[in-house]
Amino acid sequence: MFNLLIRLDGHGTAWDDSSEYSLARDRVFWFTDHVPSISKYRENIQRCMELPCLFSYEDFNGYARIGRINSISENGNDINIAYTFDSRFPAIPIHDEETYRKLGCKDYEWGWTHWAVKDIELYEIVAELALKRLPDLKAREKIIDELWGRGSRRRARIFLSHRAQHRACVSKVARRLCELGHKTFVAHDDIEVTKEWRDEILRALDTMTHFVGLVTDDFHEGGWTDQEIGYAFARRKDVKKIFLRLSDVVPRGLANFEQAGASDWHKAASRIDELIK
Repeated sequence: MFNLLIRLDGHGTAWDDSSEYSLARDRVFWFTDHVPSISKYRENIQRCMELPCLFSYEDFNGYARIGRINSISENGNDINIAYTFDSRFPAIPIHDEETYRKLGCKDYEWGWTHWAVKDIELYEIVAELALKRLPDLKAREKIIDELWGRGSRRRARIFLSHRAQHRACVSKVARRLCELGHKTFVAHDDIEVTKEWRDEILRALDTMTHFVGLVTDDFHEGGWTDQEIGYAFARRKDVKKIFLRLSDVVPRGLANFEQAGASDWHKAASRIDELIK
């Protein structure tokens, strides 16, 4: 058996690595009538902490995580749940109806914020999904090695989004970030002449761990930076987004959803390193 916590995905509502989550009391134990021993948990909700927990999102959106419920307390009409993720397990992609059905979800259950208890062996499903992803993971690792360099799988892979007019300053920032132990991608520096540059940019956007927008006066001109921002937001929770203001311009559009730091070119790399850590 396992706990299934599904929440709405939106700005500021993602599952954090270790935090608390409040759920309306009337959403507790939805879609769990078929579980033979659910009455025990209604009598003593604390026993749910004995079960592993899958933290997911409404619809087919993003990556679920495995962890544990550490404590449960009542607060008026809400239930406060303190939890942590299990670092031994990678994020699980849940992008289709079939995956939710394997987890014991009924029709449209994945479209509701709720807490359910499933009479299914969670780790068997996780192992099946992991084996299914193995060829994709191997191909992805090869791309990471080719594009970012050897040893980059365990480092921050930073995509520096910028306007071409500032390429000299951006190159200095990239070099300093590499000295600090990170990997960087700067389109004008890192794309080989023989490569199709649009494909390489897409490969970098697809394998980055951090997206950094270097916001200058002309940052939103030309359209390319806005498209890169859109790609970063489409990656959702598996990419950390940082916007660094190098002028008085306030980031627009999706970039305005994230609080921007401020710096100058000389201190930009140190500031990015600080925000990543």
